Amino acid sequence: MGQNTENFKRGCAEMIILYLLTKDDMYGYQMTATMDKISEGRFTMLEGSLYLILYRLVEAEYITTYTTLVGKKRTRRYYHLEEKGKEYLKKILSEYDEISLGIALLLDRNKETNIVPLKNALPANE
Repeated sequence: MGQNTENFKRGCAEMIILYLLTKDDMYGYQMTATMDKISEGRFTMLEGSLYLILYRLVEAEYITTYTTLVGKKRTRRYYHLEEKGKEYLKKILSEYDEISLGIALLLDRNKETNIVPLKNALPANE
């Protein structure tokens, strides 16, 4: 993947992580595997990158953690979306929708509008 793709993914990762946690509590590897599966390999994330984001979300009190015993000695840390995180997700999804619509209009990706696409609004080079 190119640098532009990585930058775009980084900007969306927080929103995607919070959204996944609306479905169920999850542990780190489960999140990365779910992203990969649902996106059909188009959105993958290294666990190291994931944990940096998770730590920030915990610090902001958008999510909390709890540990469960797996087997006799092994533990697994799960992440849980808190009400504050649900509100934050709602806010960033709304912002994402607005920006996505603006970009689609600028790139003439929405054929049902009467807005002049940017490429047609710019003066032609003579």
